[in-house]
Amino acid sequence: MVEGDGCHRIAAQHRKQLVGRKMAARSPNGRFRAGAQAIVKSGGVLLKIEVHGKNMFYFFGLPGKAPSLVVHVHFGLAGAFAVYTKEEPELSKSIRLRLETVDQKGPHMVAHLSAMVVKHGKPDSLYQSLVAKLGADPLREDADPESFASACAGAKKPIGTVLVDQAVCAGVGNIYRTEILYEAGIHPKQPANTLTRAEVLKLWNTAVKQMQAGYKSGSIWGAKAGAFCYGKTKSSCGGKVKHWSMGGRTVYACQKRQHLETRPAPKAPKSPALRRSGTLHVDGVVSAVKAENKKRRTGEGLGVQHVALKDDETRAATLAARVKKRPSKR
Repeated sequence: MVEGDGCHRIAAQHRKQLVGRKMAARSPNGRFRAGAQAIVKSGGVLLKIEVHGKNMFYFFGLPGKAPSLVVHVHFGLAGAFAVYTKEEPELSKSIRLRLETVDQKGPHMVAHLSAMVVKHGKPDSLYQSLVAKLGADPLREDADPESFASACAGAKKPIGTVLVDQAVCAGVGNIYRTEILYEAGIHPKQPANTLTRAEVLKLWNTAVKQMQAGYKSGSIWGAKAGAFCYGKTKSSCGGKVKHWSMGGRTVYACQKRQHLETRPAPKAPKSPALRRSGTLHVDGVVSAVKAENKKRRTGEGLGVQHVALKDDETRAATLAARVKKRPSKR
C-alpha cells in the first residue's frame, strides 16, 4: 500500500518538475481515454497538485486562470508515477496515463501513471466532495488536530480502528498504525473515547513525527533501522508482541508497553504542545533512488511499503539490480 508520506513525496517532486508545464496526454491502455482527452481540452497546463492522505489531485487548465479540470489518483496496493527526462521505457499494460511536456519552459519530460483509481472531473465537484469526506492529514500544513481529537472523543470504537479511518486521519495505513500506537504506548483495542485529550494529541504528535520522518527518508521506518513492533514477536523494548486481525488487517501490540485499560471517558482536558504538521519545513529529503537502494541493502525489499515515486535514477538502479541477480554463465 502507498501510504500518505509516499504520496506527499511524489507531489513534492512533481511540483518542482511538472507544475507550470503544458502537457500532451493520452491513455496507453485505454482505461483513462476520456480523462486524457479532457486534460488536453482544458489547456493541458498542470497548475497545482494537492494531496490529502493517500489521495492525489492534479489540477489542469490555462495559465493565469482557475483550474477547469482535476485528476484524482489513488494508488491502492501498488502503482507508480514516474517522470523520465532521459530514455523513455517501454509502456506497460498498466499505464493509464502518459503525459509529455510540449512547451519550451524546461527539459523534455515524459510521465507514466499506473494506479488503482484515476478519475477526472470538475474541481468544485470531484475535488471538494472527496476532500470533505477525509480527515486531518498529518503531512498537510493546514491539518487540524482538533478535528482528530473531536473524532476520537466521540468514538467508542478501538483507537486502532479510528486511527486508520481515512475520514478521521487521512494517510495513516496499517504499518503506521502499529508503530504510532507502540511509540505512544496505547493499546490498539483501547476505546478511542476513553483516551484523555493529552493522550489523543500525543498520538497526533507521534503520527506527525513518524510520517514526516517517512517523508524525509523515503522509508516507513524513518531514521529507525526497522520496525519497533510491526511484524515482530518481540518489540524494541523487549516485550512480547501479540497480533490479531483488526478491520481485515493484522495489528501488533507490545504486552510490556501497551496495556488495555478499563476506564470511563475522561473529563479534564489537557493540551500538550503540538508538533508542526506538513512538509514544507522538512529539509534533507532523501531522493527516491537513495531510498530504494537503502531498502535493497538492508533487505527490507520494496514491497514492505510500496514505493510509487519513480524516475530515471530509480529505473537505472532497478535495471542494474536485475543484472546483478542474473546467474553467471559458465
